[in-house]
Amino acid sequence: MKNKIIAGFLSTALLLSPIAAHADEAVHLNGKLVDGRVFMPLRAAGAQIGAVTTWNQKTQTATVKKDGKVLEVKLGEFVKMFDNRVYVQFREFNETFFEQDHIVWHPTDLVSSSEHITVDLGTLDNAQAFKLVEPLFSKHEDSKEYFEEDKDNLYYGLSISYSGTDKALVTVSTGQKDEYGRYIFTCSYKVNVSRNSSGWKIVSYNYIKTEIPDWVNS
Repeated sequence: MKNKIIAGFLSTALLLSPIAAHADEAVHLNGKLVDGRVFMPLRAAGAQIGAVTTWNQKTQTATVKKDGKVLEVKLGEFVKMFDNRVYVQFREFNETFFEQDHIVWHPTDLVSSSEHITVDLGTLDNAQAFKLVEPLFSKHEDSKEYFEEDKDNLYYGLSISYSGTDKALVTVSTGQKDEYGRYIFTCSYKVNVSRNSSGWKIVSYNYIKTEIPDWVNS
């Protein structure tokens, strides 16, 4: 059995009643990056691994229990409060309940993952990215009709590659197809975006049109 206590002080915002869940599959959570450390919402993490999480009002302590393993947390170095929710450091939680798991950091995706838990730190979602790049679709006469016709696919097919938490490259592509559904040419916007206090903004972009040689489709 592995028990861990993280010290500090915690306000009353975590939860007032036990929560249990029945999930043994991989857990996916949205998290925060603070001073190079990955944090995830404690209540959601406990629920999704099938643990029982309780709040002790008298001692101001949250306790997570699963299969004889215990994690007790108070606000401090390894526990933070964001938007009235308690977040625990991913590594501390993972080492308590899945000590054999290795954590891998994927910097361009802003994702940290182990065998059981994935924490997504991405600060730009598809809806935000699409709203930023959509006005560019009408910039070039030779491709704007294809971007307009393919909007639904573009929304789900765009890619986001991060350089830190406040800079990203958004790529969106479409093109003209022949009667067999093969591309004759492709058009792409590669859009550099950054985030400041007012939100995400376009910094620069490149438009690339590529003709597909006949031998590719033969």
